[in-house]
Amino acid sequence: MKILRSDLRRGVIVVRVENEDDLWVLKNVVKAGDVVVANTLRDVKVDGEGKRRLPMKLAVKVKNIYFQPFSSRLRIHGVIIDGPEEYGLKGSHHTFNIDVGNEVEIVKESWSTSELKRLERASSRRVKALLIAVDFDEVAIALLYGQGVRYLIDKSLPGISKFSKDLSVESIVNTVIDLILKVLESEEVDIVVISSPAFIKDLIADKLSGLINIKVLRDSISCGGRSGIEELLRRDSIKELLREISAIEAEEIFNEFMELLTKEPDRVAYGVKDVEFVAKANAISKLLLTEDLLGDEVIEEILSIVEERGGIVRIVGSEFPVSSSLRA
Repeated sequence: MKILRSDLRRGVIVVRVENEDDLWVLKNVVKAGDVVVANTLRDVKVDGEGKRRLPMKLAVKVKNIYFQPFSSRLRIHGVIIDGPEEYGLKGSHHTFNIDVGNEVEIVKESWSTSELKRLERASSRRVKALLIAVDFDEVAIALLYGQGVRYLIDKSLPGISKFSKDLSVESIVNTVIDLILKVLESEEVDIVVISSPAFIKDLIADKLSGLINIKVLRDSISCGGRSGIEELLRRDSIKELLREISAIEAEEIFNEFMELLTKEPDRVAYGVKDVEFVAKANAISKLLLTEDLLGDEVIEEILSIVEERGGIVRIVGSEFPVSSSLRA
């Protein structure tokens, strides 16, 4: 995300959406009652021509926000409060379809510290990694975003056999490379991580490195497929490389919480009332919460207190692997 203009005295911030993660950030920043200004298309009556769909800029007071994880569109619905006078649109409902590349002006009565921090984090460059977990009989390929892990491929492989030329190690390597290249045709990534329990990762990584101009890393895991991806996410080497990706950091914080809950329960708090108490006591170093809690007045106050006093806040999207555990 790129912050194009900021005038906090008027409550205005203008941003440009640069990737799918930015749509998720906006979904968690824009609230009912805010005003969103953007270019859009609108069906209007034109004298002598009937209805036509015309491009125009509208200001909408937000009522609802709709977002599908890993989609490339955010829908913001509300009531038009400003637009071209000749079409008499004020008071009508309208839905913005916000895509990657769109510029959006957000107007709030006041911006909380936590909301500003979310935009600030989104405006710094984020790593997007392609993870591959392969064995001779299965492969999984997933994208790691700030909003979680998205599985693209999870399938069986034929395995190897000394009786069939078609079931050789070379044929499996070529099959996996073809799958990776097909994904890279439609997805821009910064790093490709090849993992396997055997030497096949080295054969794939060596061959792939000569075909693409993207950094290719390799790591060892105990199995291929989806379970291999989950194991890869827990490895220290991957955590260090991809630390800025929120999905991994959120899991680290949650694991630290669970360990302390068992060994030193006085050092953790959970539940809104207890967390609010320790936040006001300036006692939170790390705060983890599910995204559905955003927008609640008490929660927003807690977020602002923690971030103003230097604490780390991480929001867990519904697609994060740790989301269900955190809810429980």
